[in-house]
This record gives sequence, C-alpha cells and structure tokens, in this order.
Amino acid sequence: MEYTQEHIYELLLRKKKGNINHVDDLYLEQLIADNEDVNLLWNDIRLNDFDEQVWYEIEDSGAVWERMESELFRSARNRVRRLTAIKWLAAACVVGALATGAWFLLKPQRPATGQEIAAAAGQTKGLRLQLSNGKTIQLPYNSPTQQITSGDVALNAGARTLQYTTNDHTMGGLNTLVVPPRMDYRLILSDGTEVWLNATSTLRFPFSFTENQREVYLEGEGYFKVAKNADKPFVVHTPQTDVQVLGTEFNINTYKSGVTSTSLVSGSVSARSGQSTIVLKPGQEAVYTDRLGFTVQQFDHDLTLAWMNGVFQFDNTPLRDLAPVIKRWFGVNVVFDDPALANSPFTGVLDKHHDLAFFLRNISNTGAGIEYELNKETLHLKSPK
Repeated sequence: MEYTQEHIYELLLRKKKGNINHVDDLYLEQLIADNEDVNLLWNDIRLNDFDEQVWYEIEDSGAVWERMESELFRSARNRVRRLTAIKWLAAACVVGALATGAWFLLKPQRPATGQEIAAAAGQTKGLRLQLSNGKTIQLPYNSPTQQITSGDVALNAGARTLQYTTNDHTMGGLNTLVVPPRMDYRLILSDGTEVWLNATSTLRFPFSFTENQREVYLEGEGYFKVAKNADKPFVVHTPQTDVQVLGTEFNINTYKSGVTSTSLVSGSVSARSGQSTIVLKPGQEAVYTDRLGFTVQQFDHDLTLAWMNGVFQFDNTPLRDLAPVIKRWFGVNVVFDDPALANSPFTGVLDKHHDLAFFLRNISNTGAGIEYELNKETLHLKSPK
C-alpha cells in the first residue's frame, strides 16, 4: 500500500465517516499526532463538510502536500516507505503498552553498526523461479517489468509481479516460485487466478493446467483470487490440508508448524484432510491441527489480511509469536535470553517495509525495558540489568 496524498486524504474522509479499518486508523492517528499539516487538515475535515472536490479547490493545497511529502515520504530503489516525522513503530509500541499495561524499552548494549544490520537484514536477493527442468531464473523485484524467455515460456517479471504466457499447453511439470524473507510477491497463473505470496513462502504450479483440474502447492502464506471455472476445480495443497474451490477469494497460512489456517473472504471452499472435510462460508476460518482436526471460527479481516497492506498487526500477542514474523521479514533469528520475556503481550502494528535498523531505533519509551544485542543473524532480547 502506497500512502500517497490522495490516499491519505481518502483515509481522512473515511475516518470522519467512521468506516475506516483498524490498521489505517492507527496509521492516521500517528500522522495526526505528529505532523502539523496533517493535523490541520484533519481538523478542517472534521469540522467542515469537505469532499474530494472541495479539497482540490483549497488554496495552496499543493504546497501543503509538498511540505507533508518532504517530511513523510522518500523514493528509494526498492520503494521502501518511511515516516521521518513519525516514529511509527514506537507509536505502535505505545499503543501496545496502553492496551496491555506492558511498557518496553529496547536499549542496545552495543549499537549495531550499519554493516552488521545490512548483513543481518539486507537479504533482498533470492526471489527466484525454479523451473520443472531444473533451471533457476532470478527474478527482478521492484524494477520495471522485464521479459524473460525460457523455451516455450515468456515471463513478464517486475513491479513485484510475475505473469507468463506459453504456446505449449502440455507443460504440466511443476515450477517453484520462491519468495525470500523481506519480500511479498504476486503471481498470475495461466487461468487468470491471482496469488499473493507473503515472505518466506513457496508455490509450486504448472505453466499449463490439465483438462480436469487446477492444482498448486503452497508452503508459507498466500492469498488466492481464483478465476471462476465450474468445469475445472482449483485445489491448493498444503502440507496438512487440501482446499478446493471453483472461484473465490481466501487466505491460507501454513507458517506455524502443525497448524494450517484457511480464511474465506468470498465464495465457498471445502478443506479436506484425510477423511475429514469441512465447507466454509465467507467470514469463517478453518484451523487444522493433527491433534484436534478442523475447528471453525470467525476471523478478523484486518488482522488476518494486514500483511497484504504491508503491515503485521498484533492484538495482545505474546512476543514469542513475533519472533517468526521478524525472522521472515528481517531474516534474523530472535533469541529470548530471559525466557519469561517470550510471554510478554504486545498489541500494535509493525510496518514490514522498514528495515531492521528502523525497527531497533524506534521501538522506545520510558519505564521498564528490554535490552537487545544483534550478533550477525541473531537478535538477542534480554531483561534490563
């Protein structure tokens, strides 16, 4: 999600109307609190009947946005967003502290150098497509779209999306798209189905589907927008379950060992494991474990799908559950030198487009604290001395 001037204004209008989601509302609250121009604009919108047409008629509106953008945004090679006027993650931590009564201060025993942080968290390589014939193609990420030809397949890759065409409709061998830490990626399959893959995920798929069925294999997390085809069901295989649909939108998460969660946004899906099958309705989530089998519950769209907007949202989550998220996005292992810290609750939002250095610098407040030490690819969290 890119927070352009138009998008921020749209969010401000949504906030006034009361139909803004939790993630965007947290973002705006910090903008309003920390940036004078956004604060003034919000007060104008809140106290007046503004709409989009009125906004574009505001005198010097362009100058206001120019000042805001100079403070809030920058362009970088990988289009990393940052908020220079706002300590975004620190503010998120304050939200967590107020909600849970827990206050944390990260204080480095020894400041991590830029080289150490780059070595630990700079893993921007590794996005690749492993073809069924054994060949590996390194894919561009945020660069302009490039065309890559391999045999009878033409790949169009760039801008975090891979699309392809082939004239050989017998190519049923499985290819593997590998999305490394710190990235998310979109794949458009031959039938028009769109798949968004979260960091540290893989999807095995054929360039052409068979006549009777469309099958792919997921490990990690993916959001599927399946093209409708009543004559050819779409099946997502995971290590524990198989999810079958005709045309729908849903999210599958297999990150946690022994747990597979399928969250249905629209349409209908059936999830199967062994002899057990369950059918979901929109808004329902099936959680499968080897011990309990399937359990069905309602899920929070904002919480479950926040990763697609470039954020991780946590609600009273033990810090131990943040550790795998940090590993997936920053590429570092988290070690709790004091095991009791792992159970400390956290509520807030982490923007995964910021680097590890930003994360370590900006989660701060006063009161009791957590010390950290970055050692190569391991982040140690310690109780204060």
